[in-house]
Amino acid sequence: MLARLRQVAGTLSVEQLATETGQHANTVREHLEALVGDGHATKTAAPKEGRGRPAWLYEAAATPAGPVGYAALAAALAQHLAANSDNPAAEGEDAGRTWARALPVACGGAKVGGTLPRQGSAGVSPAAPASSAAPTGSAGKAARTRVVTALGQAGFGVQGNRDATELTLTTCPIVEAARANPEVVCAVHLGLAKELLSGSGLPERDVELLPFAGPGYCTLLLPGAGSGTP
Repeated sequence: MLARLRQVAGTLSVEQLATETGQHANTVREHLEALVGDGHATKTAAPKEGRGRPAWLYEAAATPAGPVGYAALAAALAQHLAANSDNPAAEGEDAGRTWARALPVACGGAKVGGTLPRQGSAGVSPAAPASSAAPTGSAGKAARTRVVTALGQAGFGVQGNRDATELTLTTCPIVEAARANPEVVCAVHLGLAKELLSGSGLPERDVELLPFAGPGYCTLLLPGAGSGTP
């Protein structure tokens, strides 16, 4: 949502953004108000027409030229990896797995204190062995919920369907870095999701991240019940 506001010179209404994104107007309004509350957007009342309250118009708040703080560090690391690695996507995914193992349980982590993965000849971590038994519906949902929690704690805006198999990432805390080096940054987020599902019995190969799948959002697909079965 914030990315879309930054793309236009001027203001957008809730109705305009709801039409563009396909989301319900109430959902759009909640996201916009959260952006205003965080200082990322501003709102002004539209000229009143007839009876009733005037509509609100939203626009992105002025931002510094380029990322700052944590976002600046992420952008610098992504740029370095993209320029110097023989396989930046694989190394980015490895970094995401390491990040997942460093998360406390309260933030979606489940493997605190785990060791770093063994590196293959090309710097790629071998895939975790699949569980011999398919997870139950509740176990699979719990594993996917860990991903939702971790992404939310990391600063993403996350919307999902009922079983959390399709997540819409409406905001990204390091979107500038992702736009500059998506092969690295998006791979980090993919590795995070895969590692959080590790050991759940859900197949990692069915985890898919679609960067910038639509105006102002990315899509993360997670395996559901029956995934990976013949």
